[in-house]
Amino acid sequence: MEFEERNEERNEERNRKPRSAANNTPAVVLAILFGIVILLLYAGWNLMSDDATNITDMKSVEKVDSTDSDVVVTSTPIADEREEIVEEVKTEPAPVVKAPEEKKPAETTPAKTAYKGETAVHVVKDGETFFGIANKFNTSSDNLKALNPDIAPDGIKVGVTKIKVPVQAVHTVGPGDILRVVANKYGISVDALMAANGKKKNNAQRGEKLLIPHKKKV
Repeated sequence: MEFEERNEERNEERNRKPRSAANNTPAVVLAILFGIVILLLYAGWNLMSDDATNITDMKSVEKVDSTDSDVVVTSTPIADEREEIVEEVKTEPAPVVKAPEEKKPAETTPAKTAYKGETAVHVVKDGETFFGIANKFNTSSDNLKALNPDIAPDGIKVGVTKIKVPVQAVHTVGPGDILRVVANKYGISVDALMAANGKKKNNAQRGEKLLIPHKKKV
């Protein structure tokens, strides 16, 4: 009897072990399922966040594209305006350059003189100038030019050029005529008489013709 009771107890113990294992299985399965659910939720959450990020990136790209398209659209008329400006510049006619006009020599009109008195011919002597001759005969250079329109003041030559000069008279030296007597007769100085006739000595020869300058400037 005791042996049978022990066998029964042993059998009960053997049967109890699987029961305990069977009792633990549902808890393990539930834990595994719970873990799987958590993993699925986490994975779903990551997918949703990635989708949201992609949508945001796509919107930003669309904005950039729309902005770029606007830039392209607005830049087109600017290019057209530049082309029109270039075309206008090319079509402008070249400026006409006028050739410099040749300067015609000024026509010289002969000077007029108010002198209506007596004149004589004076041959240029050594050391004389055109303006010096005018002073010797008590006249202006303009008046002397008017009397000699064909003579260049800078082109006179000693012993060659003959200049018409204004005088009181042409005096022919007679007997007893000395320069002082002749000068007193016409109311001029001896120096003025000698200068007008190119004399260096106070003397004159009979028959010599002396040019008598005016008392006052004419």
